[in-house]
Amino acid sequence: MIKVIYTNNKEQWKEGLSIIKTDEKANLIVTNNRGRKLDGFGGCFNELGMKALLDLDKENKKTVLDKLFSPDGECKLTLARIPIGASDYAISWYSLNDIEDDYNMAHFSIKRDRNLLIPYIKEALKRQPNLKISASPWSPPVWLKTHQVYNFGRLKSDVQSQNAYALYFAKFIEEYQKEGISIDQIHIQNEVAADQKFPSCVWSGEQLREFIKKYLGPKFEQNNVKTEIWLGTINAPEFSKEIGQDYDDYANCVLRDIDAYKYIKGVGYQWQGKNAIQRTGYLYWNMVLHSGGESS
Repeated sequence: MIKVIYTNNKEQWKEGLSIIKTDEKANLIVTNNRGRKLDGFGGCFNELGMKALLDLDKENKKTVLDKLFSPDGECKLTLARIPIGASDYAISWYSLNDIEDDYNMAHFSIKRDRNLLIPYIKEALKRQPNLKISASPWSPPVWLKTHQVYNFGRLKSDVQSQNAYALYFAKFIEEYQKEGISIDQIHIQNEVAADQKFPSCVWSGEQLREFIKKYLGPKFEQNNVKTEIWLGTINAPEFSKEIGQDYDDYANCVLRDIDAYKYIKGVGYQWQGKNAIQRTGYLYWNMVLHSGGESS
């Protein structure tokens, strides 16, 4: 008999037996056909996570990190996400440049990240050097927002603010590279459609499209930044009536614009993304067919 652990709507983490005798014909067919490739599994680095690890003794800290990231550990994590500035698991709210009107990012700094976040990431990289890292902000610096608070508002729409925010992303990648940490992907915003009690910033599809094609994409080209730009992370638009009721408010709006599309390497969805991935795939293939292009 094989023991399994299962979870459903009524029971969580229950143990059971997986073999049940039956006279019914087997309906599982195993072939050599392969479909979508799964790159891996991962989690998100944050300050409170490292703080918790530092509360452990040396041996237990090593054990946890080994189980999470070592190739022979229990989780074998190969993907990771890091916040650009404060997330909901930060000790306190902050950005990487809190100096108001510093549009040239002269005071941009990852000094705070060197206390907890960067040591945490480096411990993971010791165990998994090929860790693929994506990064996203929960909020821009408040002086770049329509409301100068971390947990409300949008990015300002003026050219100066948009340029400064694109530079903010480029500086982040550059400074982390100096620490020996390569950023594989940039996602423009954590949960684009939700004001939260923690750091957040609401975007519409139109705002993402204009920022990517006019500011972030050209900035990455200008600075020869190799990090991929992803459209994400998209959550449930119905939470914000003014944005719309459909994921196409993001995927359709942004990816159908050829000048934005050329900069985007993928789309990131969070939690309630039901049917969204299929629709994005359908949209992509329609674009390929109508443009006469090929996928890779």
